[in-house]
Amino acid sequence: MVEKKVLAFYYAWYGTPWGTGVLQKWAGWNIYGYNPEKVTRGRRESAIPCFPLDGLYDSSSEYTIKRHIYQAKQAGLDGFIVSWWGFPDKMKKENADHPSVKSSDATLQKLLEIAPEDFDVTLYYETAEYGDKPVPQNVREDLERIAQEYCNKPRWMKVNGKPVIVIYGRVMAQMRKACADDIKEWKTIREYLKEKGFDLFLVGDSLDPDYVECMDALHTYNPIGYTTRGINIEALYKRAADALHRAGKIFVATVTPGFDNDKVRWPTGERLFEPRRDGGYYIESWNTALSCNPDWIFVTSWNEWFEASQIEPSVEYGYDYIILTKQQVKRFKGN
Repeated sequence: MVEKKVLAFYYAWYGTPWGTGVLQKWAGWNIYGYNPEKVTRGRRESAIPCFPLDGLYDSSSEYTIKRHIYQAKQAGLDGFIVSWWGFPDKMKKENADHPSVKSSDATLQKLLEIAPEDFDVTLYYETAEYGDKPVPQNVREDLERIAQEYCNKPRWMKVNGKPVIVIYGRVMAQMRKACADDIKEWKTIREYLKEKGFDLFLVGDSLDPDYVECMDALHTYNPIGYTTRGINIEALYKRAADALHRAGKIFVATVTPGFDNDKVRWPTGERLFEPRRDGGYYIESWNTALSCNPDWIFVTSWNEWFEASQIEPSVEYGYDYIILTKQQVKRFKGN
């Protein structure tokens, strides 16, 4: 029987001019023309609906990472899934210095270096559509290099000795677009990696039972994409859970406290909004997840401030979502 785990999606694209990490400039907080140098009533201007309790920070700073691990452990989390955008040296120059690439890789490495023994680290494979190579080739090369350079680290998350890598829906879609039969292609890539000595545990972003054939586990990043359209997420969870469990595989249910991408999506006119209702939505999200017999829980998110799905302490909510998460983790694990 697999050990119950609760991990949060972790974002590492933030930078400040006083940061001690790799960026040392405003990054993330200043997208869409927001200027953090402007301060109104003690708050820096930024592209975020809520404001971090500890102020705007630098993702790859060791101080920031240590603080986040401490707070995450207070919440009962078992680890972070780092949003990862590729190896900087594989990117063209204009992309290699992008905060999403440069800082996410540096932060992942720092987490693997300083995380305590009881804190798991893995990555969220965000994109395989870059450079001049076909998507399947990028996927194969990226996974092989991740396995070589990162998965042998002591803090890397493993299941029965297999390193865990979580695949975002964007990569799943890129593979579907690039291949006549993407499920067959995933199986081919996995066989290639096994021949090279890398037996990975892949967690795909899909609730489609067809992917049970090529993935070890399934999840969805954001259930709000379903619930705001009136789709019954519980039914989708149960269908996926049943298919995975019949195959002896793992089902991951996702929980989230709410959502508001207004400040980063308004130029397109597409706003996705789910109010938190003083924690009511979060508790309902956990109730739905736990009703579907999950093996793991993923939290969306630790610090996706642009979409206001964060549980990291904020000016608006203090430590409320740390406390709520701790309570729900105890329900899930029965302790």
